[in-house]
Amino acid sequence: MSKLAIYARKSSESEDRQILSIDSQVRELRQHAVREGLNVTQVFTETKSAKSPGRPVFNELFTLVQKGKIDAVLCWKLDRLARNPVDGGAVIWAMEERKIASIHTPQRAFANTGNDKFWMQLEFGMAKKYVDDLSDNVKRGIRAKIEQGWRSGLPPLGYLNDRNARTIVKDPERFPLIRRMWDLMLTGKHTPPQILAIATSQWGLRTRTFKRKGGNPLTRSAVYSLFQNPFYYGALVQNGEYYQGKHPQMVRISEFDRVQELLGVNTNPRGQKRTFAFTGLIKCGECGAAITAEYKRNRQGREYVYYHCTKRKPGITCAQRVIEVRELERQIADVLGTFTITTKARDWAIARIREFRDEEAEKDKVGFASQNRRYAACKRELLDLIDLKLRGLLSDDEYLAKKRQLEEERAQLQELLEDTDGRFTDVLNRCIEVFDFASQAKTLFENGSLEDKRAVLRFTGSNLVLKDRILTIQPQKPLFFIQRTLESPAAKSFMFEPSKLCEPQGKNELSTTGLGMWWALVDDVRTFYRDHRTQLSHLDLPKQLIKR
Repeated sequence: MSKLAIYARKSSESEDRQILSIDSQVRELRQHAVREGLNVTQVFTETKSAKSPGRPVFNELFTLVQKGKIDAVLCWKLDRLARNPVDGGAVIWAMEERKIASIHTPQRAFANTGNDKFWMQLEFGMAKKYVDDLSDNVKRGIRAKIEQGWRSGLPPLGYLNDRNARTIVKDPERFPLIRRMWDLMLTGKHTPPQILAIATSQWGLRTRTFKRKGGNPLTRSAVYSLFQNPFYYGALVQNGEYYQGKHPQMVRISEFDRVQELLGVNTNPRGQKRTFAFTGLIKCGECGAAITAEYKRNRQGREYVYYHCTKRKPGITCAQRVIEVRELERQIADVLGTFTITTKARDWAIARIREFRDEEAEKDKVGFASQNRRYAACKRELLDLIDLKLRGLLSDDEYLAKKRQLEEERAQLQELLEDTDGRFTDVLNRCIEVFDFASQAKTLFENGSLEDKRAVLRFTGSNLVLKDRILTIQPQKPLFFIQRTLESPAAKSFMFEPSKLCEPQGKNELSTTGLGMWWALVDDVRTFYRDHRTQLSHLDLPKQLIKR
């Protein structure tokens, strides 16, 4: 008598939506066995998809087959045994080796004959074709939805699915909190773990709640993923392709880019008992390693803070020595002093920039039309790109690279077009903030807390290099402009305090008088405004330090 086992399987995926439950399968198969006079020795049940190899219960069943403890199988349909060529081939090969004498279903029985094995191969092939077609249909549906500007599945934290309208909307509870997390990140004063702690303990942020899970604090990795997700600035990414989404944007693309820069330079420092103002900002000029800090106490009990190279570059012997924090702060204060301006100079520069803003706003009406044309051209180029791909004139890599470039350009143009009036005011405000900072930076640094000192230094410059106990700072462009202007003859002659602001009469006066030299600075301010009109949106100004 055959040693027959029942194998019942059902997957939770859509491929098995119409299949009987496992209990129903077992009941029906036992009744079939009684009708046919089959002796059932064991029952195996499994809740797992068969579209790929690796089912534990199926593997256990075939281990017993190989040992000769089972030589016949009863299942609801052949696709319960296998929907992939590996497992299907294993079943047929077991029959070929006479390890399995027969396979039974309520519809028919398959014996170890050429015809039956042929029909088994055909049914296994049809089961595999069904899975492939189902996968293609799902992917096609996802692709169609994302091309329409909507994401499939659950949206990121801060958004909800509107099941009635089949769209994505703001989560009224979490959207404002996630935006506040972005705002904290944009200040440059907080790391993602610090922001996570604030959002969890102070704001009570938790994940969405479902039937069996959710309602928990975010993990550290989830916060990093959140700050790197293009979805928040309106982009959808599918298989490396970028699409313009129709969901509400949480951040601007310029803010997203700025956060990526901060994440690129931020490190994950180990927990410290003490806090240092400048760690993670400065590099060693000899070996390129990071500059760290530590406390030292002399025999009299007096404490000192020293900064020094970590000397962790493999294969490099660094000979740089320590520098005391007071000397380091003195050098930073000296650099801040090179672009410190008076209140009167600040007011004068801002008045000029207001005039230029009005001029540029008038001229930009022409630029607005040009941007509109370029935006329409981007949309046409995207359609042409699809046509070239369908005709086989572009490789996958070429298509994806060009499509991403056009999608990013279109998003930037759309952002500009949607904020035609506001961006001039935004740039004016940022210019004012820069001159506010220039008039107060040194005082803020000398009298502020450790966090204030760090924020001031972070905004002041980039490429901070310490070598031979000398700190080199490359000021950000707006501050470099002010620094350069203060070194000009006009600034030195008038000490940046013009007695009157009347324009020179004629070119001779412009070139020969001190007042003419002063008015030459007007052109510098104009250049500053024009050159940095777009770049100012990326500046990380410590606004909380500015006191007007």
